[in-house]
Amino acid sequence: MVNHHQFWWRFFPQKELTQIYFSVALRSFAISLISIFIPLYLYLEKGLTFEQTLFFFIFYSVIFAVSMPVAAKFASRFGMKHSIMVGVPLYLLFVGLMHFSSSANVQLLLTSSVLGASQAFYWMGMHLAFFHASHRKHRGEEVGIRSGVTVLSTLLGPFLGGLLITFIGFKAVFGLTTLILSASAVVLLLNGDGHVPYHFSMKAVFDKRYWKDSLFFVSRGSHVIVHGVIWPLFIFFILKSYLYMGIVGSLMSLSSAILFWKVGRYSDHSDKRKIMRWSSIAESGTWILMALVKTVPQVFAVTVLSSLVNAVRESPTGALEYDKAKGQVAAYFVNREVFICLGRILALSIVLATNNLTHGMFFQAFANFGAFLF
Repeated sequence: MVNHHQFWWRFFPQKELTQIYFSVALRSFAISLISIFIPLYLYLEKGLTFEQTLFFFIFYSVIFAVSMPVAAKFASRFGMKHSIMVGVPLYLLFVGLMHFSSSANVQLLLTSSVLGASQAFYWMGMHLAFFHASHRKHRGEEVGIRSGVTVLSTLLGPFLGGLLITFIGFKAVFGLTTLILSASAVVLLLNGDGHVPYHFSMKAVFDKRYWKDSLFFVSRGSHVIVHGVIWPLFIFFILKSYLYMGIVGSLMSLSSAILFWKVGRYSDHSDKRKIMRWSSIAESGTWILMALVKTVPQVFAVTVLSSLVNAVRESPTGALEYDKAKGQVAAYFVNREVFICLGRILALSIVLATNNLTHGMFFQAFANFGAFLF
């Protein structure tokens, strides 16, 4: 009976997880239409200076970190899915402010604040929802499926976004993002929000028990910002085209989608830490190569290589993070995101201090070794 149940479980996952996968797919596609272009939109279209563009993401990271305890308290009272729901209109407000605001100061402070708050509410709810819906014995595979669904749903997003921006403009992309993002929120509440009670205290933010993996989470945060902000800015000056940028974003999805699921499934029966650590060494090498690229063919080649290596690393790493969420689960995720935000700020500060984008990538090559502290 057990084997029979496990066999059919693979074909008919729990409805809760299915809803999460579907909602994540819609949200990822919506955001992929615009996310890779946000640093360029601020720098080229809105006329922010290089320093102002970096400060935008630094301030966003600060608000993200500060908002996490607030989002945790909200989720504990109103439910995990409602926390995700709050994140959606906030992101839509961010999209609107991106398009309509004209003042550089308003752009820098208000827009980045709204983006930070939206991410805090979304990820607080998503982490809790996924933690309670996933299974420890299959978590590598489930994280892999979630990551794979995310990647597959973003396969055409950057290319389509680059195409629309090139021939129509940013307005069309903002409109389409708004429509699809709204649909992703509706999917989650089709089955209601089964409230899972848990305790969260602000004191837990300062509990040193949750700090033992802080350096690893800092390295995770720097990876996010180097990959999502510094790398797009760096390669645009080589590609000089929104359309080519979109193709690069789609290539990243195409080259890694199946690996997320396969490696995640394999990691459930293997040593997750060993996979994570060896792939982290390989990824450090790819960041060094990425910092040295100078031509368009090199950009495309290193993009594919980086995506493949990251796909090997991400599923076992994500599964280990959820496995460690014991005791006060919300406090764990709050501290995780706070240190991730510190990693974002650190990487951006290095680039800001040196006025050199490649230094951010060289720093990430070093920061990847934080995997050995997890």
